Amino acid sequence: MHTLDHRSTDLRTVDLRKVPLQPNRWKYILSVLLAQNNWRHATKSKGVSHETMEDRRQFLFRTFDFLRNHPSRPVKLDPRSFSGRHLEMLFEHYEARARKGKLSPSSLQKHHSILRTFATWIGKPDLVKPIDAYIRDPALHGRSYVATESKSWRANGVDVQEKVKEIALYDERAASAVEMMEAFGLRFKEAVMFRPNVDVLTSAQAGKDESPISHYLRLARGTKGGLLRYVPVDSPQRQQAIARAQRVAAGESESLSDPHYTLVGAIRHLRYVMEKFGITKRELGVVPHGLRHQYVADEFRARTGVAPPVEGGPKLDKDVDLAARSEISEQVGHARTQITNAYLGSSAVMRRRGLKPSDPPMT
Repeated sequence: MHTLDHRSTDLRTVDLRKVPLQPNRWKYILSVLLAQNNWRHATKSKGVSHETMEDRRQFLFRTFDFLRNHPSRPVKLDPRSFSGRHLEMLFEHYEARARKGKLSPSSLQKHHSILRTFATWIGKPDLVKPIDAYIRDPALHGRSYVATESKSWRANGVDVQEKVKEIALYDERAASAVEMMEAFGLRFKEAVMFRPNVDVLTSAQAGKDESPISHYLRLARGTKGGLLRYVPVDSPQRQQAIARAQRVAAGESESLSDPHYTLVGAIRHLRYVMEKFGITKRELGVVPHGLRHQYVADEFRARTGVAPPVEGGPKLDKDVDLAARSEISEQVGHARTQITNAYLGSSAVMRRRGLKPSDPPMT
């Protein structure tokens, strides 16, 4: 019989085919499954980010703990015994939470995706059915990829620079990360990993010799899919954000994260600071990603002269609208132009839903 002495065994080398089912050691079995599979992408031949791995890990441990302590039907099971019956119990719970407004459609979709991925790890790739087989009401799980209300801090009455000043008194690195997210539309992880003394290039270094803009950010660390992009440093506000970043992370290859933290620890710390200063949906009605929404909206205004549809802008000529969206999509690191709908909204959708603009058109 295979030993489960995890003190002397590399979890990645454990052959679970030789290990009998042991419900009482579910945490260890799950740890082995994670060690051997969690780094893999669900469908592609590549790895996933540390953030994705951590999300999966936390979710799966919560899931099996919930089943074990289910309020009416507690189940003690080895994770490899996960079955359709357990899925029904979980989605019954998810549906109840969704109907109370405690679980968003995007979170439901994420739960479903992780469970489907986990099923492949235990050799049951067809176990998890489409989400509508468990939750019939599409309103509970259907995600809209077209914004119908602005998620920017400005639209929600939050002054970014005032908030940056508050945060700086507590943690200047975190304040700089927030300022970089606003100025350049950086994702959370991109801001944490940004190296201000390495990742700011001249136009010649960025391969943009003909550009009238003197400097660009080179973004590759922490980007989605490792996609490289260059973002222009084309305003006094953006130059100021760079100057602060270079001051607080003065080392040649130093990033904005505290050097005492690992990457995972740095991301956790920045999230803690955001919560400490009320940057949550519950307190101020905004999250860090709202700064990226604000950046995209500002870029749309700069290119078209009007506010985006989600902020009440008028319908534009199709070619003008598409050209602006295409440029912005590339600048924020998205391969598909249509993803800008999630930031800018769509005139057609706003009219079809009879929604009032959140701001009057800006010309």
